[in-house]
Amino acid sequence: MDYFGQTWTDEDQASSIGGPIERVVNHMATRTGADTGHLARILVTEIEHKVSTTRAHWMPGARELLIAANQAGIPVAVVSNSWRVLLDLLMHNIDVPVDLTVSSTEVERPKPDPQPFLYACEQLRVNPLNCVVIEDSPTGAAAGIAAGCAVVGVGPALRDVVGERYRHVESLAEVDLASLSG
Repeated sequence: MDYFGQTWTDEDQASSIGGPIERVVNHMATRTGADTGHLARILVTEIEHKVSTTRAHWMPGARELLIAANQAGIPVAVVSNSWRVLLDLLMHNIDVPVDLTVSSTEVERPKPDPQPFLYACEQLRVNPLNCVVIEDSPTGAAAGIAAGCAVVGVGPALRDVVGERYRHVESLAEVDLASLSG
């Protein structure tokens, strides 16, 4: 937004979190009046540069939870509305392995459609009913709920989400494997 002479607001963040990128580009184009193609090229280039040159920022408790899952032999997937190149750049910057990554490139319909989570379950050979999705966006929480997974929504953007197997926490520091097993 700085590039186009605008300020990124809390409302912009709330409407864009969780993507997909097409929705974010359309939102930014509406706010700036910029051509969507030009805006998309600038956005993708800037995001990829930032992710490739900046250490990954862990949510409090996320790294510890991932390590515990690895030690317990629980398969873990990172399911993202990001494109493959961006997801690979991000995964290169973390020091804890995951079993599978799924980007919006691998599915026909990104989140909030359940397809990305169902694809991950299929690849890991696990039943969605036995999976827990941890999400930081309403888009992702809706996809996890629609896939039939239990969903833990993290942070203020997810306080108002509802679902049969949904739980909200302010921080992943409140979560451990035992609290996810129910």
